[in-house]
Amino acid sequence: MIKRAMVTGLASVAAAGLAFSIAPGVAQAADNGQRTGPVQFWAENLGNCKVKFTLTNETNITSYTLDWRIDDEPLRDVDYADFQVGRTGGMHTTVEDYPRWPDDEGSMGANAPGNIWMVKDRPVSTVSYIKDLKNLNDSPYNPPLPNPEAATHDVAYRMVLGPPGNLGDGGPEWLGDRNWHHVTVTGCAGGGGGGGGSLDGLFGSS
Repeated sequence: MIKRAMVTGLASVAAAGLAFSIAPGVAQAADNGQRTGPVQFWAENLGNCKVKFTLTNETNITSYTLDWRIDDEPLRDVDYADFQVGRTGGMHTTVEDYPRWPDDEGSMGANAPGNIWMVKDRPVSTVSYIKDLKNLNDSPYNPPLPNPEAATHDVAYRMVLGPPGNLGDGGPEWLGDRNWHHVTVTGCAGGGGGGGGSLDGLFGSS
């Protein structure tokens, strides 16, 4: 069971995110994120060294959380998870009405046939987060931008948290495959927001 304390710990890392790349200026091919299932997510290159993450949620669970890293920067150990994370924190799903947490089991009982309270039939709730790689202000974890002079950065992102068991019907997890997805962020050469009149801010994968 994912404990609320863990999710709270991730959220307290401030509206952070993870992004990673293979080498400075050497980007992996982008993909479309996860576009199937009741929880979907993807990232888009906005140019000017900015990336936009979008999550859609048809469940009543708010604990689905994105992890991200930049240019293959190292992952880190944290005391609220039993796996290493990057810039995780803050970027999580939203629910329009009556959200639930996995550890509501204490008051709701086991999420199982006859008592299903983790559902995936809600109206879609969509939330987006924009990260300016040249001006990240996440707190408390906010390491310097790797390869700060590079014109492009490879951002890797994945879903790391969500309720185990889901509907209690033995079906697949709503998290998807938990693999890293990638987007190349362009327009990062120079100071400030990058771009600076070069064509880097106009082209790139999403």
